[in-house]
Amino acid sequence: QDHGLREQKAINPSIIRLSRETGIPLVVTNDCHYIRPEDSEMHRILLCIQTNHTIQDRDAMEFGSDQYYFKTEEEMRALFPQVPEAADNTVKIARRCHVEFEFGKTKLPRFDTPNGQDNVAYFREKCFEGLHRRYGEHPDEKIVKRLEYELDTIQKMGYVNYYLIVHDFVRHAKEVGIPVGPGRGSGAGSLAAYCIGITGIDPIRYNLLFERFLNPERVSMPDFDIDFADERRPEMIDYVVQKYGADHVAQIVTFGTMAARGSIR
Repeated sequence: QDHGLREQKAINPSIIRLSRETGIPLVVTNDCHYIRPEDSEMHRILLCIQTNHTIQDRDAMEFGSDQYYFKTEEEMRALFPQVPEAADNTVKIARRCHVEFEFGKTKLPRFDTPNGQDNVAYFREKCFEGLHRRYGEHPDEKIVKRLEYELDTIQKMGYVNYYLIVHDFVRHAKEVGIPVGPGRGSGAGSLAAYCIGITGIDPIRYNLLFERFLNPERVSMPDFDIDFADERRPEMIDYVVQKYGADHVAQIVTFGTMAARGSIR
């Protein structure tokens, strides 16, 4: 790498020599933090905001140059004319990266039921067990109809496995003593979620709408907002990784932007 830093210019010849002595191929990369060179000043300001400094502070965190942008292949080759094969190797790696995303189709791990029971039948069974546990042996007919309606919608929209997966890790958390929130967001409006133990808020008592969480018109996948104790959250991540495999578990991130008021402050 070469971002115009004195230290990098001093060590790069040694890295090239080491590559030739050992036969280990080189690649050239740039540490990209913004798109254009002129974005470096804004990046510096954001670093100050992040680290609670002002741009006048002498000890404010800085990257030392405006070269941390997304450079073209031509720019990268111009930085290392003595090792054109290093740029070639970078291109080779890039060409090996073939990732195709299939949008518009929900992909969930299959939940393995006890004794290989049909997932839909198992889901209905658990929901009705919970219905009687929550509302007694003879629940009001309106509540039964509400549950039947939800079960029908959940099945038709293909979210039976999703309910079972969430139910399973919430159950696990409670069994091992990890504090779990009673429910938050639109998912608390699902009677099926209440019956199966995902949430702890009675949607009938509080007149909550299932349709805010799931309805045939909804395009995006619904999601349950589940709160676990912060200090034991890694245990829950480990549980789902071990149960479904690391290739079926991922953490998501939210990208935030700085509005005018926050930037000025």
